[in-house]
Amino acid sequence: MSERAAVIGLLALVFLAVLAFGASDVAVAAAFSTIYAATLGVLLATCGWARRDLVRLPGLKLQAILLGVLLLAVAWPLTPWGPGGAHPAWTYLPGRAGSLSVDRSALLLNLLQLLGLACLFVAARVVGVSEQRARLLLRLAVLAIGAYAVVGFVDQVTVRRSSRLAATLLSPNTAATVLGAGLLLAVAAAGNRLRRFPGLSALRRGDVEAVAALAAAAVLATALMLTASRAGAVAALAGLGLFLVWEAFAQKQRLKATTGLLVTAVLLLVGALVLRSAGGLATRLEVADQDVAARATIFAAHWQAFLAAPWFGYGLGSFATVNQLVTTTDTLPALYNVRATHNLYLQWLEEGGVVGSLAMLALFMAVVIPVARGGLRAGTTGAWARAVICAAVVFLLHGAADFALQVPAVQALAVLMLGVVGSMVAGRSPAAEPLRDWRFLGAAGLSGAATLAGLLAAVPLLAAKLGGDLSVLPTAPADALASAIEQGLAQPNVQAADPRTLARLAALSDRELALRPANGAAWLRRAAVEAARGDQVASNTALERSFAVAPLQASLFRRRTLFAYDRWSQLSQSARDQEIYHLKGEWLRWPHAKPLVALANEVTNPAGRVGLALQVTVLKLRYPASRVEAKP
Repeated sequence: MSERAAVIGLLALVFLAVLAFGASDVAVAAAFSTIYAATLGVLLATCGWARRDLVRLPGLKLQAILLGVLLLAVAWPLTPWGPGGAHPAWTYLPGRAGSLSVDRSALLLNLLQLLGLACLFVAARVVGVSEQRARLLLRLAVLAIGAYAVVGFVDQVTVRRSSRLAATLLSPNTAATVLGAGLLLAVAAAGNRLRRFPGLSALRRGDVEAVAALAAAAVLATALMLTASRAGAVAALAGLGLFLVWEAFAQKQRLKATTGLLVTAVLLLVGALVLRSAGGLATRLEVADQDVAARATIFAAHWQAFLAAPWFGYGLGSFATVNQLVTTTDTLPALYNVRATHNLYLQWLEEGGVVGSLAMLALFMAVVIPVARGGLRAGTTGAWARAVICAAVVFLLHGAADFALQVPAVQALAVLMLGVVGSMVAGRSPAAEPLRDWRFLGAAGLSGAATLAGLLAAVPLLAAKLGGDLSVLPTAPADALASAIEQGLAQPNVQAADPRTLARLAALSDRELALRPANGAAWLRRAAVEAARGDQVASNTALERSFAVAPLQASLFRRRTLFAYDRWSQLSQSARDQEIYHLKGEWLRWPHAKPLVALANEVTNPAGRVGLALQVTVLKLRYPASRVEAKP
């Protein structure tokens, strides 16, 4: 593989993840993690220059050691060895070894993502050894993210016409983080190009690369404003200001170029602000107090969850489960549909604990400090280093109020930039024999192990996503098992199914619960399986546990309510009380009777249908909609 092809392929792979809705789906994230790992293996197997440059990388030993420490720290919650022992949810599975984690499957998939990112980082560092390759990748990255912003802008104003631009990243705030970081890279690219010519002659002569970089910066600034992300705009402005000040000090011998760069950046920013896109941002700034109150509720609930398990946390990827465990009727309006804590640091503390967070901090510092040192130099390489550090500042600042850095594709983009620039600014180790050097053996082993683990996890997930079933594989994650159970329960007249089929569904349910015993949907599936097998006592027990671990899960409300009221006369009193509590919580969150009456009409059991309708009437009388909606 040629060097140019490797550069283009690596960059295209990461941007493909961005286009795939940020690889936010668990199956897609696992697939990309596997591809990252395989890419490193292919690079080392087919490129002599990659093997040669890998063994010349300095600083890799410390980073490798700290990666090992991080993997050990975040894998530790798979064990029950910690203060307080295994999580109480494991008491629902007597005879099985518990763990500190509430979701082993999510933790293992997050470990796979860390391995994939580690492989991507090594590949990026190999590419960055050659300054020519590194500059090519960075210049292409600016063009790619500029083109992405153009497409997002056109889609926003001609097709979607929504109030906020999200592009393919599902969240406008995530898009704002990426666009803000891209803006810094574009400004750095423009500055590097302008410095090659006296004054601003590059613009007067119509230099294509300078004009393209400035155009990319302009459209990125405009798209950033279209996201109407308050924290994203503030973080981007802070990063841009830091970059310009740092650039002025680092390039002090070329004040004219720096002044020109500063003036250009100010003009771009002012131009973006006067566009209509700024109107959405101004509107959202007016209602900031409401969102601050909602975020405060999220932070308070999850801070208490962290304090309950401060050392090792609940396991990476456990946010959704923990969120259901801590939700109450008071916090339901703020917590019912959140995908993250909206605070990168709090979520790491909650999921990884103090130990995992410190391990991540140590690895992050080992990666960032060499780049920051490179930013102290003058010249093109120093400018790229400054831009990447300031882009990291954008990510970290916005991470205090949102979750962009928890999106897999955004993580990959950050890792790619840090890896490439980290090698650009580093020195070179003495040449060594690649096939005998520990760096080559370690990278090859990491790639092979991560690729194998990725295939074992990603293939069942992708099969389930495409309607297939590979749950027979012992490595199938919990989501693949859940899909297989749902397919089985969806069969017509499942109660009359072959006993072996029902036994298979029960076995799959056992496996799912052994991975995530605090998952409300998993226990609801178990209740449905036991009901199909004719064991109402076991079904009631499973339903009660579904309510115990997720008492107010809004995404389960419809399914769980239909299941409960279709069997109302057979439910235990505890299950009935829990269902009524959930119904009350939903009414207090959204007091509209019409959808609940429609839901009651879907209940097949006449007694259950009447019972649900009466309960809705009681709620209307006890908690009138006008009074509920008037609550602050």
